[in-house]
Amino acid sequence: MSTKIKNPNQKSSGFLLAIVALLIIAIAVVGYVVVSGKKAAADKYANLEKEPVAFGVKVEDNAIVLKSDKAAADAKHVEVYEDYSCSYCAKLAKDTDAQMKQLIEDGKVIVHVRSLNFLDRADSGHSTKAGATAYSVAKSGNAEAYWNLRARMMNDQEKIYGVWDEDIFSQVARGYGASDSIAAEVKEMKGAEEFISVAQANADKLKKATDSVSSPRVFIDGKELEGTEVFSWPSQI
Repeated sequence: MSTKIKNPNQKSSGFLLAIVALLIIAIAVVGYVVVSGKKAAADKYANLEKEPVAFGVKVEDNAIVLKSDKAAADAKHVEVYEDYSCSYCAKLAKDTDAQMKQLIEDGKVIVHVRSLNFLDRADSGHSTKAGATAYSVAKSGNAEAYWNLRARMMNDQEKIYGVWDEDIFSQVARGYGASDSIAAEVKEMKGAEEFISVAQANADKLKKATDSVSSPRVFIDGKELEGTEVFSWPSQI
């Protein structure tokens, strides 16, 4: 009678089945976590609190134009050059947006927001993604969605820089009222190429006028404000 000696390195079929079962469970758990995470993110941005606006928005001459139906014939034209990666632009928005909104709604100013992306340093970084998102929403004519989206991206700049991806930009745009088609456009960054051209045109315009490109910059009826005047420009109206 012979006794078969088993190779100590040989794995039984039962052991292999256990490993396979564990792998299946691990994949299922990872899939659940990913799906749950995406749903939680979507729910987080589903219904964002919005500030109502009483003005319209359109894209014209490479600028996002904010204008009320009450705009007087002698309303001042204000050009604001900004970059979504610029901390001083975020400060400008925080310091002046409330007054700017009131001036627009009262018909005293027509604001031309000229977005830049020079801080991306020739890459398609945060400035381009945020700018393209805002540009797509503005082109749709949804002033409330644009205004609230821009405010969020400026006010939370430090939190979202390098963190938000195309999917989150899309969710936030939808949360502020952008249509499903615009949200899809943002998710695929279909407007990025056009925005890059717009940002370059704005940079060229600024360089031609001042021989430099930086942000934030504010012009009132073609005259640039200097130094700290920028951060209190509504008081000049």
